[in-house]
Amino acid sequence: MKHLILIILGLLLIPAGAQALTFLGGDQQVIETPIPDDVVASGGSVTVNAPVDSLTVAGGIVTVDAPVRGDVIAAGGTLIVNGDVGGKVLAAGGEIELNGNATNALVTGGTVRIGEDAVIERDAFISAGDVTNAGSVLGNLTVSAGTFSNTGTAGNVTFEEQQDPGPAVPGIFSILIAIGFLILGLLLIRGFPDLFLAVVRQVERSPVILTIIGFVAIIVSAIVLFIVAITIIGLPLALVGGLLFIVALMLSSLFVAYALGDVILSRTRWRPGRAWIFVLGFVILQILIFIPFLGAIVQVIAVSLGYGGILYALRSVCPFRAGGRA
Repeated sequence: MKHLILIILGLLLIPAGAQALTFLGGDQQVIETPIPDDVVASGGSVTVNAPVDSLTVAGGIVTVDAPVRGDVIAAGGTLIVNGDVGGKVLAAGGEIELNGNATNALVTGGTVRIGEDAVIERDAFISAGDVTNAGSVLGNLTVSAGTFSNTGTAGNVTFEEQQDPGPAVPGIFSILIAIGFLILGLLLIRGFPDLFLAVVRQVERSPVILTIIGFVAIIVSAIVLFIVAITIIGLPLALVGGLLFIVALMLSSLFVAYALGDVILSRTRWRPGRAWIFVLGFVILQILIFIPFLGAIVQVIAVSLGYGGILYALRSVCPFRAGGRA
């Protein structure tokens, strides 16, 4: 849980002089030589045949056949992790198979299997339609699934049977909404680049402070709007302010997505346009948000950080700032 809470802020807080990330993209990606660095990869298929420091990957078919020193964050149609992972495995996909060792595992998918030779040194949390544990979980194994087969071992097993999820309309609806926000972000970057980047600069400058400020400001704004709305005179103001408040909340994560992509690409030799920076950050952020349960925490952080960035950007252009003159 702590990893997901900190992943956005952690990437934004990497100092400028830190070792650069290695970014790989293309239809088919194969890592054949060791990379002593954090790797971000995407493609139709991604295969890791040599050790890397950490791996963030999205692809149709992802296969990890080599050791990963740190964490593995993966999303794809098929995910197979055969190499040992020194940190956590955070994975979302259609079919997921863990055959190597890892510290912790947080996995969601259609079908999830922990292989016979796999050892999860601490805890594993799995949410899927069909789950099989043939390996060893030394700590807690928590499973939420339609069917669960446990032929392996675990320190403590908690199983919650999933109810029939019904039609897949909510999933499709969520994807369509995400596509809509992607298009909206691209339009804002194209139509209002200076205003958009002004908020992004605030987000990148003080992410931790702005997340706290933004979270508190959201609560305070809602309370103030409610108080104003209960008075007849203030009702029109509350309606207008409420609409602006909702718009700000809807747009806030778009600024965080651009900042995330900017931080990642600023540490590579690839220099794409603003649109590609936004697309990269948006896709990574959506992968995190679509993870059940903990994705809600990531979304709260993104909205709070973005809202705080909007407030500070407005504050920087306000003619009534402290010490200024009207």
